[in-house]
Amino acid sequence: MRRMGMHMLKKGFSFQGPAEGVHALKSWITPEDDLFLVTHMGFLNIDPEHWHLDVDGLVGNPTRLRLPDLQAMPQREYMSFHECAGSPLTPTVAKRRIGNVIWKGVPLSLVLEHAEISKQASFIWTSGLEWGEYAGVEEPYQKDLPIEKALAEEILLALEINGRPLTPERGGPVRLVVPGWYGTNSVKWIGSITAANRRARGAYTTRFYNDPAPSGLKPVWGVAPESVIVSPSPNDLLLADVPTEISGWAWGDREISTVEVSVDGGGSWQTATVGPRKDKSWQRFELPWLPKSGQHVLLCRCTNELGEGQPPCDARNAVHAVQVVVGN
Repeated sequence: MRRMGMHMLKKGFSFQGPAEGVHALKSWITPEDDLFLVTHMGFLNIDPEHWHLDVDGLVGNPTRLRLPDLQAMPQREYMSFHECAGSPLTPTVAKRRIGNVIWKGVPLSLVLEHAEISKQASFIWTSGLEWGEYAGVEEPYQKDLPIEKALAEEILLALEINGRPLTPERGGPVRLVVPGWYGTNSVKWIGSITAANRRARGAYTTRFYNDPAPSGLKPVWGVAPESVIVSPSPNDLLLADVPTEISGWAWGDREISTVEVSVDGGGSWQTATVGPRKDKSWQRFELPWLPKSGQHVLLCRCTNELGEGQPPCDARNAVHAVQVVVGN
């Protein structure tokens, strides 16, 4: 997959995120400085003049698109939360790498239609251009989407985030964006798309990013319901009997219908107010609280429109806890 005009800026796994973690995420739209950065094999820098996207496989019109071709196609904006699935080596550890951004790009469906995708295609494989080693594996970063998902109007070949062109660190000049699904599916530095009649068989679809399920392994696709308390944080100075607002964000592939908050470590729960969502954005929740002096463990949990909720522990979407101290 190596091409002219590309070099790795930094090799190996890396993570960057705000020092305050989720407590930094106070705004509806997450600034890029507060949005996490994760890479498996390293950051790739691509000369935009050398970038191209090959569309092949079960298509009637194999296509090569360069950046000006993509920029000339109809584009749309879509607001969505963006969440990392966490490490595939420790999938039950909640990482809470999350943000809410506005993507802009070309719907993937338009590119597939242009390539005259075959009715025999049941999966779309997407491959990144980076190279290197991750957890003992050295192969291209390749993911797949069921054809129904790939043709959904919100799936984008993104060119911008929050109104600005994608930087190399964000997967630019072009990356795939799959709103509602964990970030592992939103392939950065995308270089090829293949229509196929089966799932991709690389390590990132078989060895990594699968969860145990009663029927076997389940791909890490749609985001399970999750919520975090943004305020107060453990560092906030809280005073007894002073009205305080507990607030945060809730999100998931399906819309969140209820959020509950506990101020006594799970002994009792109160229903919070939940705001609307736009596209697949996160939703704000709020609960007024009149704290008493002492230590308190605040918890939040949410339920989506299907009645699915958050497990108390040992899951990437486990219930979030915040310990605070209230002074006199």
